[in-house]
Amino acid sequence: MSLPPVLAHDCLQATAAAHGDDRGILFHSSLDTSEFRGYGDLDRRSRAVAQALTGQGIGVGDRVVIALSPGLGWVDALFGALYAGAAFVPTAVAGYGLPPAMVAERVVAISRAAGAAVIVTDETLAPVLASADIDIPIAVLSELLEAGDADAWMPPAIDADAIAWLFFTSGSTGDPKGVMGTHRALRATADAAAELIAADETSTLVGWLPLHHAMGLMMQVLVPAVNGGKVVLTTTEQFQRRPMSWLQLMSTHGATLTLAGNFAFDLCVKFATDAQVADLDLSTVRCFVSGSEPVRPTTVAAFAERFASTGLDPTTVAPAFGMTEAMFITSKPLGVPYTVSHVDADRLATGEFVPSTAEDAVELISCGVPSAETRVTIVDPDTLEALPDGVLGEIWISSPAVSPGYFRRPDATAETFGFTLPNDDGSYVRSGDLGTIVDGELYVTGRLKDVIILRGRNIHPQDIESAAAALSPALGVGAAFELETGQRIALVIEYDPELAGEPVETLLERLEDELVTRFSLPAIAIGLVSAGGVPRTPTGKVRRAPARGLVASGAMPYLHAVGLESPAPAAI
Repeated sequence: MSLPPVLAHDCLQATAAAHGDDRGILFHSSLDTSEFRGYGDLDRRSRAVAQALTGQGIGVGDRVVIALSPGLGWVDALFGALYAGAAFVPTAVAGYGLPPAMVAERVVAISRAAGAAVIVTDETLAPVLASADIDIPIAVLSELLEAGDADAWMPPAIDADAIAWLFFTSGSTGDPKGVMGTHRALRATADAAAELIAADETSTLVGWLPLHHAMGLMMQVLVPAVNGGKVVLTTTEQFQRRPMSWLQLMSTHGATLTLAGNFAFDLCVKFATDAQVADLDLSTVRCFVSGSEPVRPTTVAAFAERFASTGLDPTTVAPAFGMTEAMFITSKPLGVPYTVSHVDADRLATGEFVPSTAEDAVELISCGVPSAETRVTIVDPDTLEALPDGVLGEIWISSPAVSPGYFRRPDATAETFGFTLPNDDGSYVRSGDLGTIVDGELYVTGRLKDVIILRGRNIHPQDIESAAAALSPALGVGAAFELETGQRIALVIEYDPELAGEPVETLLERLEDELVTRFSLPAIAIGLVSAGGVPRTPTGKVRRAPARGLVASGAMPYLHAVGLESPAPAAI
């Protein structure tokens, strides 16, 4: 039996040979407007783009920045770069409400950091980039497709360790850091996704994650193209405007798989009408992958209850763990409920995972198990020694999907990659995340840098945020962190006054009492902000450092606050 192909162009060509244009990617710019790209057509267009790039002297070892509006142009451009033997570098040009000049500044910053040979863009953005201060060639995708000769394309002379992509830190313009990925990593990620979440040729994935984001591009485009699955995509903006459009597309197309953050499930529960629910059929879904942020049992329970009439199986919700440096790492096994553990709060603060039935027990959710080719080990971040199960430490990962490091950043690479353990032949990447393994399953408790150390105790901000949100339906996404002055802890949390059912002063008092008591805090400063006021990534992950910066600078627009000051408080 022959081994599966590894190089990206070989993988796509194998999929095209097997399925032609019977399968591919359907892109909805709206619920009523769509465009389809079959895998056979994608192979042809990729060869054309690659041949045009090669004609401009761009190929093996080069970096191709992709700066395109959402759509199937992304798929043509990234596989065109891969077919040329180059690495693609995705950049965000839509969805942030930024003026064109600022978008151009971001693209230029990433392009320079990547040492890009060319920027592939569209007719709309090309003149904006051309007027920017940049000496990197600009190519319009439609012109590459027109000029390229698909039949003249020659496979690049690369191997499995050739760099296939650079994913740069989200929104970075000052000092961006690029995570390198290889063709071997793509194959390994596709295999892990097929094993853990059935992202194989039997799958129909429906998604809206942004294509410049690692999880969005990898899981919604690259993995399906390698494994031969069907894909239905829409824009992040479409989901943000109409969250139910996500589930409606899943129902229409018989989705088996999707990926989103916990907040997306919350939004669907909040905005679904009875008529919309009645029209849905979610019985085909095998896996709702929930990543990027902690999964809350209350959210899953509310989601399962609200959509029970659609045929939704509540065991399909699958908490998962991944990172750009190692891609898809763990997920809940298919067909079984995810695991929730209640843990002694005081013992957790000292690094121990001890089950508890106490009222103040911390609720932790398993992120499942790793794939067969992945090893996850918990390590003391100070001594660098492996820890036994049930003890909290840093999560280390070894797998073929692990990045070789950060692009042109040897110091940062040495701090994160290439670590070893006694009696272990694996090469590990340090995740920077804290967690433990219990009964073979991974629990993620927070980030090393986010952990609040108070009087010798470790307090995880996710626990504060979760406890706060559970106190009232009016409270949503929050960010907890330690202020730079005097070991003060702050919580900024989104607030909907229409759902409060009590005076805001009473809610603030209850919230303060609950958090101070539960976490044995000397005090906590609280700021209520409107929906969307807590900084997040495009996939919904809370960004605590930017939130802390807004609070420290006095720029956070509070609706109400206790212990925090704002120069211009917002009005409800």
